[in-house]
Amino acid sequence: MGAGVWTDVQSAWRSSRRQPGVTTAIVLSLGLGLGAATAIFSVVRAVLLAPLPYEQPDRLVAVWSQWNASDRTWVASIDVRDVGARSHLIDGIAMWTFDRVTMTGTREATSLNAGIVTANTFAVLGASPLYGRVFTQAEALAATRSGRTMFAVLSFHLWRSTFAGDPSVIGQTITIDDSPVIVLGVMPDRFQLPTDFANAAPTDLWTPIDNDPAMNEGGLSYFGAARLRGGVSLAAFNAELAGLAADFLHSGRHADATRFTLFAQSIDDDVVRSVRPSIRVVAAAALVLFLIGCANAAALLIARAETRRREWATRTALGAGRWRLIRSQLAESALLSLASGALGIALALSVTRTLEAVGPTAIPRVSDVTVDWSVISFLFLLGVLATVLSSLAPAIHAARLNPVEGLKNSGRTASASRGRLRFRAFLVVSQLSFGLLLVTGAGLLGRSLLAMRHLDLGFEPSHVLTARVALPATRFSKPEAVNAYVGALTARLRALPGVRAAGLVRVLPLAQTIGDWPVTVEGFAPPPGVRPVGDWQVATAGALEALDEHLIRGRFFTDDDTAATPVVVLVNEAMARTYWPGRDPVGRRMRFSNEEPLVWGTVVGVVGDVRHNGVTTVVRPKFYLPYAQFVEATGDKPISVGTIVLRADGDPMSQAATLRSTAASIDRSVPVSAVRSMTDVADAALTAPRLTSLVVTAFATVALLLSALGLFALLTYVVAERTQELAIRSAIGASTVELQRLVLGQGLRLAGLGLAIGLLLSGLATRELTSLLYGIRPWDPATWLTAPAVLLAAAVVASFVPALRAAATEPVQALRQV
Repeated sequence: MGAGVWTDVQSAWRSSRRQPGVTTAIVLSLGLGLGAATAIFSVVRAVLLAPLPYEQPDRLVAVWSQWNASDRTWVASIDVRDVGARSHLIDGIAMWTFDRVTMTGTREATSLNAGIVTANTFAVLGASPLYGRVFTQAEALAATRSGRTMFAVLSFHLWRSTFAGDPSVIGQTITIDDSPVIVLGVMPDRFQLPTDFANAAPTDLWTPIDNDPAMNEGGLSYFGAARLRGGVSLAAFNAELAGLAADFLHSGRHADATRFTLFAQSIDDDVVRSVRPSIRVVAAAALVLFLIGCANAAALLIARAETRRREWATRTALGAGRWRLIRSQLAESALLSLASGALGIALALSVTRTLEAVGPTAIPRVSDVTVDWSVISFLFLLGVLATVLSSLAPAIHAARLNPVEGLKNSGRTASASRGRLRFRAFLVVSQLSFGLLLVTGAGLLGRSLLAMRHLDLGFEPSHVLTARVALPATRFSKPEAVNAYVGALTARLRALPGVRAAGLVRVLPLAQTIGDWPVTVEGFAPPPGVRPVGDWQVATAGALEALDEHLIRGRFFTDDDTAATPVVVLVNEAMARTYWPGRDPVGRRMRFSNEEPLVWGTVVGVVGDVRHNGVTTVVRPKFYLPYAQFVEATGDKPISVGTIVLRADGDPMSQAATLRSTAASIDRSVPVSAVRSMTDVADAALTAPRLTSLVVTAFATVALLLSALGLFALLTYVVAERTQELAIRSAIGASTVELQRLVLGQGLRLAGLGLAIGLLLSGLATRELTSLLYGIRPWDPATWLTAPAVLLAAAVVASFVPALRAAATEPVQALRQV
């Protein structure tokens, strides 16, 4: 048995070498299909299937609040505390928020992302430190009441990069925001907060906060997560949350008729909900491409089998059994699949590296995407499936061969049976149908991406440089200190050669979530129970000019808008329409605090709507306050973090070094981080739809080429088989055009059938694309006209060469071979 198998392998190798062109086409067909399917499997496994790095993640849920039919928003600390105290279905509920902190005492001042978490966060998530321990409830309470950080747990990345992976750092004191902080522990490599998976810069360390009744319980500003007790369903907990939220409403904590409620969703859905539709579409596209590759390989193997009919007939006549012929065909397919698998691995590895370069903003958990032994095992199983699918028809053909008929009709005049031709035509039609499905999907996604790119963002990202600054809270706790630093920095940046405008904003559009703030609008009577709110931005003079936001009426902020002058405010068009419909808001007043003394701000300008939280998100009412007046307007602490925006005459990145040196000349202990152009920021906001469109377009292009190759191979074979028929037609007077029309007509009939089936499949599949489209309908006329035209053009090109060959048939030469 072993010797026979080895003989079959050797025979398959010789057969493959005799026809290198066909062999290469088969390997490419299968390799591209295997590589695409394997690469997407590695993504699906890491992002959708692999459990999150927490203990029993199926019991972990994210908790959100909802009001006025909004999608979802953060939770209030008082609600988290009461849910934890009154719920009978959870083992604990944690909350956290984020801040930028400055670490000094190392080589240079470093800006870090800090997760500010309750002491039970690690227990609720089910994560233990790699070294040391996490903070206790008493330590969290002490830190909260002192107003200082006091304790920290480091991320694995920060521990390795800054402290060289030295375990002795546990118990040492580091300096955070000019305060001594004791390092208690180091978390494992894969640990992240659930909200970190979609962040370009996950948290570097975690500091404590206690949900103490004495703390500021003000708005909805925390993320929440709870651990369900064993056997408790998500539906049961959501029912309990709805009841508790109703109690909070009745108690007057939240205004009636705001329709305030609380709800939970599984932590897995919470992490990947934004990318699940895209991954599902790409996975389906990869499966379609794999099937097209198998169909193309099968068609080419059948064509090769036709050339071996005499060989098989001879072997059968000499006593070879049908199983031996089938085994020989399977060996050839397996050998080709092995070569295709090597190509598939190379393709999957290249896709993995590309995804790593894309970053986590497009695909959560992208760092977990690897080509390991489980992925290679999947590739092996898929290769076996490809071997079976591609070799099944040739093997059946070999098994059914009649040796007498094979020897009798094995000469050059032999013709394939109608059944074999019909099956090859079926394979070609299948490729064309699936190819049209992918081309249509790629067209819709491409048109949607184009619509996104042509959206008015409300600002002009070109020629703008951005950089984050975070002021140490201890030295910059007073508004006077913050205003002095911000004023000096923006003044020096504006004075630089080649700088047209510069300023500071609290949160950068398309890079950071903006959040909302309750407002009181003079003269506006909200409907009962509706709480007027507006997204809140804080900016210096020159910041909106640097972003080139559109001034509709009034004026921008100036350097004269100081803490000593009356509070001024800018509003966007959405807020103007909402609170002053049909009226000019300029000169009217708003208030941002209910605490005494009541401070009113006067609207001095209206700016255009800016797409802040996403390119395709709905623009909400928004107001702007000057940095220098924020404390006076709100009664809150000063804003000590922000993003520099600088508009340059030329390439903005050419100003990066100057920006850093300018900031250092004011205060070297204030780090400047995340230096990048605003164009990169805007492009990053479209990474997910661009990546989806790119992958599906690449698959569609390969599918189009394979479909055209399949049609070309079939028609070439038909012309070869019908050489004598074509010669006879020519001899009795058929013109060259008529012979060409004969072959072209056969190709176009197959293409027409493929188009009809493909249009039906595309119509059924567009429902899956609806959630990914923007600015166009699933039945976009341009796409539905262009996609079939592209496939038809490919079919014409694929049919043209065989048609020319048919027209060039020499009657005398062909008839001599009868």
